[in-house]
Amino acid sequence: MNIFGRCLAIATVAFTCAIAGFFVHKLSPSHVASSMDVIRAVSGLIGTLFAIVLGLLVSSSYSTFNSHQADFDSLVTTVANIDLLLKHFPGESDQPRLVLKKMVLRLLKRYCLDKSGQTPEDVNYNHLSNDVTEILEINNASEKFKNVTRDDLNSIREFSRKFVSIQSNIIRNLSNQMPALLLVVVFGWACLLFFLYGCISDGNMLAIFFLFLGAIAIASANFLILELTHPYHGQFKVSGAAFDLLLDSMIQEPEKSIISLSKRQE
Repeated sequence: MNIFGRCLAIATVAFTCAIAGFFVHKLSPSHVASSMDVIRAVSGLIGTLFAIVLGLLVSSSYSTFNSHQADFDSLVTTVANIDLLLKHFPGESDQPRLVLKKMVLRLLKRYCLDKSGQTPEDVNYNHLSNDVTEILEINNASEKFKNVTRDDLNSIREFSRKFVSIQSNIIRNLSNQMPALLLVVVFGWACLLFFLYGCISDGNMLAIFFLFLGAIAIASANFLILELTHPYHGQFKVSGAAFDLLLDSMIQEPEKSIISLSKRQE
């Protein structure tokens, strides 16, 4: 079931619980009236627990989203630094830079859903092993550059190590999703809360309308949690604009070199 389907199911169940509460109120009005204080006290307790835990879940989900965005931006910076170091060796670095360009294209297809049919759940350490192979190829090629210094080699190796480390962190974080049972428990509280609200209401149209709005609000909270913990697809996505800019610069670089060489010949 997709995210919208889950949210719709939560809203439907919560509103149904409220309707069930209305029927309980109509079937046993005397019992409800005598237990009104207890019902209000229990609903206040559950409402407080629900508000605290829900706030923590939304905050944690937002922190997860920001963490993914920071990792993705760091990944772009690392690849850009490797490319800048390779640019210092024109001609010799053409093949390694071509490998790096293909890697950037693959990363965009891997993490950006609008560029590929693959979902982030399909990302695993097998993809990382392919990247490590190409990173090692770039490092081995850089050792054969003429006039390459030890500092240059150490810098390329350090950025390569950081590239692998960041991707490992992204893959690990994608595998650590919000526990489904935790969401079931929290939104189960919401359903119980709506049932109690229905019990203390006489079921007029205005009360039904406001409880319907409340069910929509509960579903929207679930929507935020699920969207923010799946940051590479959906409505709230990690921005790939930095990778697009990097790829554009890598594509345009050879064209600038050709233009510069033709001007020199003239």
